Amino acid sequence: MTKKIFLAIAFVASVLVSCTDDYKDWADPQSVAQPETVSFGDGSISTVGVIDFNSVTDEMVKVCNITAPTSSDASYTPSYTITLGDQTYEITGEGYMSAEDLQNYVIQMYGRRPVERAVEATVSMWLSNNTTTVKTATSGVFNITVIPKAPQISENYYIVGGPNDWAGSAASKELKFSHSGLDVYEDPVFTIIFNASEGDTWFAIGDDEACDAIANNNDWSKLFGTTKGNGNTDPTGTLDRRSNLSDEGSFCVPGGSRLIKVTINMMDYSYQIETLNIADNYYLIGGTNDWEASAVNKMVKFSHSDKSVFDDPVFSVVFEAGEGDTWFAFGDDEACEAIGNGDWSKLFGTTKGNGNSDPTGSFDRRTNLSDDGSFKVPAGSGKYIRMEINMMTYTYTITPLNFGEYIYVPGNGQGWSPEKAAALHCPNFDGVYTGYTWLDGDFKFTKKRDWSEEYNWNDFSSVPDVISQGDGTNLKCATPGVYYMTVDVANGTISAVKVEKMGIIGDFNSWSGDVLMTWNANDLCYEVTGAGVNSNGWKFRVNSDWGINLGSNDTVEPSSIINDLVANGKNIGVAGNTIKLYPCRNNSDKIYCTVE
Repeated sequence: MTKKIFLAIAFVASVLVSCTDDYKDWADPQSVAQPETVSFGDGSISTVGVIDFNSVTDEMVKVCNITAPTSSDASYTPSYTITLGDQTYEITGEGYMSAEDLQNYVIQMYGRRPVERAVEATVSMWLSNNTTTVKTATSGVFNITVIPKAPQISENYYIVGGPNDWAGSAASKELKFSHSGLDVYEDPVFTIIFNASEGDTWFAIGDDEACDAIANNNDWSKLFGTTKGNGNTDPTGTLDRRSNLSDEGSFCVPGGSRLIKVTINMMDYSYQIETLNIADNYYLIGGTNDWEASAVNKMVKFSHSDKSVFDDPVFSVVFEAGEGDTWFAFGDDEACEAIGNGDWSKLFGTTKGNGNSDPTGSFDRRTNLSDDGSFKVPAGSGKYIRMEINMMTYTYTITPLNFGEYIYVPGNGQGWSPEKAAALHCPNFDGVYTGYTWLDGDFKFTKKRDWSEEYNWNDFSSVPDVISQGDGTNLKCATPGVYYMTVDVANGTISAVKVEKMGIIGDFNSWSGDVLMTWNANDLCYEVTGAGVNSNGWKFRVNSDWGINLGSNDTVEPSSIINDLVANGKNIGVAGNTIKLYPCRNNSDKIYCTVE
């Protein structure tokens, strides 16, 4: 008995002598250099070479060489543990530990990037006689150098070929895959949506190295292709560099598709190819409305330009926020009709996870998500919410707003009816509204086409000379006429320019002078007959001055868009003689004209 007590005291003393109080920042991959051999009681620990898990195949991996300390009692059986940071694992007397444990530890601490990581370690010896186990020695600190198992993953990938010239697309890197922005070894998934060719769509995939090799050396061997063989049309499979393939391995999507979505996982070199379409209509589901009712009745529709959805894939909607958190999704006609039959899987949701409130991100149908993916805007973010979706890239932007898109101008001049009042537009949702309205005596501004919320005389600190206080809290314009108004409700200011003349100027009259229009009070429009405008371009302007003018809401000119006219827009390219301009938005959210 006395001998065992003595041994236990000796064991504890040995442990105390070998322990260290030095703090190590285990999250820092730059470890302090350690000697190749460290003490281990009266034994030693020596390091091994670099452990590259890309070539490790056995379940156990050698992490050090152990020369064990001597034991004073042969009846005790030695065993060993290795400590990495705050984790302790079993180790054999020959210095082997579980390869899986070491790999997982390195990934947990430093990620999957396949670069050398210096892992600080200590080894401890334990003695046991099957009833008592005591730590007898702990080594000095040494480094295990490890390379995690992972393929080489680039920061960027591109479609080469597809609807574009192969060499040109490699040089321009125009069709770039999107990525989450996380470390590529934590998120190795890249996606892209692009236009299909008119016939079969052939393409390959390249990183910067591959594209630069094509542009600089006409070297096409570094592109990635399918391992299933050149021109294979299977939507899933694995990819590799052409230098490792038996042929070019170009991907092929059969003709008939309008959009192609490619998803690649560069951790396992797998790919998925989907053919997509863009619907004509999208609808908000949920928000302040009942989810099922808003889908079945298609209550809130996204806005879109008059262009083809493939030429302009962007849709937007503005809707009221709820009193608490506002939850919603969106869907096309197919999704809404499926909900009517009890199928919610075709809705679109965020790929960032159900209830994520990030204002930007990517989306997909619920069938491709791990959860519902419902969008959430936290309570108090804004009175209104604007959502913009790009159906070409499957990305979204959500913007909380404190101002609506329109205010309305009911008054004496049109019978005090908000339902038929002129509308002023706030395209940036910043509280600055502009537009045309007929004023004659008292008037107000309303936030909706009803009397529930108003802006009155007391809400403004600066008004032009033509406007004064009317009866009660009304505003008043004593001189009847059409006015172009700028109403800044955020700062409480109003400016107004009386439209003395509305004219048309363009190529048809050498952009010199104006063909004047006449106000039609019954139809609330300006009109002219015999204008003779041509398709080479023309515009509307106020008071023969370019300070206030109207053109097409387009990116090209001359433009054929005449049902959406905006200030300083593009030249109009529609020919005709009889022209009517409806500037006040009484019966439309847009300013528009007709040309005959």
